Amino acid sequence: MNNNNDLQRKVAILESKLDQVESELSYIHKLLLDCGFPEGVKTLKMTIEELLSEVDFDPTRLPPEEGGSNTQTFDFF
Repeated sequence: MNNNNDLQRKVAILESKLDQVESELSYIHKLLLDCGFPEGVKTLKMTIEELLSEVDFDPTRLPPEEGGSNTQTFDFF
């Protein structure tokens, strides 16, 4: 019986996290549409892929992050 309760609790947690991720993705999609990406996330992904294919991108050459970030992050897991 305890195992069933544990599974139900884990499912509820995962459903809540999924709702958070879907809400955040929907908000990002809307922001992208407002910024001129005609198909939102899809257009952003295509743009990034195109940019990366045009340059010799090496993520190890990125500068280290400085100080704190103004962006909000979520600890989904």
